[in-house]
Amino acid sequence: MPATESIKENAIRKLIQELIVPDLSAIKNKINILEERINSVDGKIDYKIDAVNSRMDSLKNETNSKIDAVSDKIDSLNDKIDLMNKYNERLLDFIMHPAQKQ
Repeated sequence: MPATESIKENAIRKLIQELIVPDLSAIKNKINILEERINSVDGKIDYKIDAVNSRMDSLKNETNSKIDAVSDKIDSLNDKIDLMNKYNERLLDFIMHPAQKQ
């Protein structure tokens, strides 16, 4: 007879639930729907965060490339300035001491 008691217990429990919280099944359904919506929004947020991170990485790489290009140009200009300074020193030395160079 334990099965009969279990059926009675379940019936009594359901009756008590209906008396205390008559819309329990509707509330559970609404909770399930809300959880699905939350999961959907979470998925969309994760997708957008991934897209933003990807864009940031792309911009970082692009910026680093531009910085490297500017750095290369600065190095090239520094080399030219050094060469120009050497020529100027030699020219000044030649102008100041022309007799020694002959």
